[in-house]
Amino acid sequence: MEKVKELIANYSLWGLFIGLATIMIKPFISIRQTMRDMLITFLVSMLCGLLAEYMDIPTPVKYGISGVCGLFAVRIYMIADSLLKRAQRDPFNFIKNIKGKQ
Repeated sequence: MEKVKELIANYSLWGLFIGLATIMIKPFISIRQTMRDMLITFLVSMLCGLLAEYMDIPTPVKYGISGVCGLFAVRIYMIADSLLKRAQRDPFNFIKNIKGKQ
């Protein structure tokens, strides 16, 4: 049980660090968007780090995978948000476009 608490604490600190790095990468955006990006980065980075514990790879690689996943999570969220907004405007045309590209 102690090892689990230690892992969660370590990856939480790592997620917080990556979240702060996200803030420093894009400093001139709204507070709301900054907090959203930091929260997404923190959660994805921490969860990917915990999932990486099951792989038999060196610890620095686990932290690297965790950080990269956290930083890409914000971009993936933006893409998904854009797609959902487009589908919200015209759902039938959006479905037609998706079916036509297969």
